[in-house]
Amino acid sequence: MRRLIVPSSLLSLAASLCILAMLGPAGAAGSVPRVVCPQLSGAIIPPCCPVPTNGTNGASDAVPCCPQSGSVCCGSTACCTAGTCCAQSVCCATACMPGALTIASSPDPSTAGRKVVISGGLTSNPPPSGATVVLWRELSGQSTFHQLAQTTTDSAGQYKFTLKRGTVNADQRWYVTVTADNLQSPTLDQRVNALVGLAGLHSVVVGHAMLLRGHVTPSHAGQIVLIEQRRGSLWRVIARPRLGRASNYRVMHRFTRSGTVSLRTVLPGDARNDRSGSSTLTVTVKP
Repeated sequence: MRRLIVPSSLLSLAASLCILAMLGPAGAAGSVPRVVCPQLSGAIIPPCCPVPTNGTNGASDAVPCCPQSGSVCCGSTACCTAGTCCAQSVCCATACMPGALTIASSPDPSTAGRKVVISGGLTSNPPPSGATVVLWRELSGQSTFHQLAQTTTDSAGQYKFTLKRGTVNADQRWYVTVTADNLQSPTLDQRVNALVGLAGLHSVVVGHAMLLRGHVTPSHAGQIVLIEQRRGSLWRVIARPRLGRASNYRVMHRFTRSGTVSLRTVLPGDARNDRSGSSTLTVTVKP
C-alpha cells in the first residue's frame, strides 16, 4: 500500500488557515458573533433596520441593526437606543424629554365680552404634531369642569384656542388635556373685569341736576355701583345707585363748585368679576 507523503510545511500552512477561519477577520479578542436577523427568524424582539439582504448560502446572517435591548427601529437607516428619540427617521442625540403640557391666556385679566386666546404647547422631544388637545372650563360658582372646545397641535407641538367675543364674561378656570399621552396642564385662573359704562353731559351749570347713567356687563342686577369724583390724588364716592333688572343704573347729581371734575363708576369685586371701573368722564362745571 502506497503512503501519501505531505510535506510538513504544507501541514503547518493548513493549520494556520484553520485557526484564522475560526477567529474571524478581527481576531479572537475582537470577534463579533454573526446573528441571524430576528425579523427574518420570527423572533419577537426589535427588528432589523434595514433588513439585511446579503448572507451565506442565501440566508441572512448579518448582525441586526437594532440588537440592543430596548432599542427601536427608526425609519430604514437608524436605530434608536434607550435614552434617544426617533424624529423623522433620525435618532436624536439628546435624551428623550418627558412630555409636559403648558397653558396661558391673553389678555389676563381680560374684560367681559372681549376676545380671549388660550394657548400653549407640548414640550417633548420630538414635539408631536396632530395631537388632539381638549380645553376644559369651570365657571365661577361651579365645582365641575366641562369640555369647551378641542383642536390639534401644529408641527411645533403648539395649540391655540381663540374664544370669540361674548364667550368669557366672568372669572373662570381652565386646563387642557391630551388624552393620547395622558397629559394634563396646570389649572389656570382667568380673571375677568366687568365692562362698566358711564355717560353724562360734558358741561353743566353749578347747582343744576345732571343725569349720570350706565350699564354693567355681565349682568349684576341688584348690586350697588359707586360713582366717584377725583379730588386731588384720591377718589371720593358721590353716589351709590343700584343696578336694575337689565343691569343699568341712573342717578341725578348736582355740583356745588365750578371747575373741571373727573368722574368714574366702580363695580366692587365679587365672586364673578374683579373690582372693575369705567373710563373717566370729564365734566366742566360752569359758574
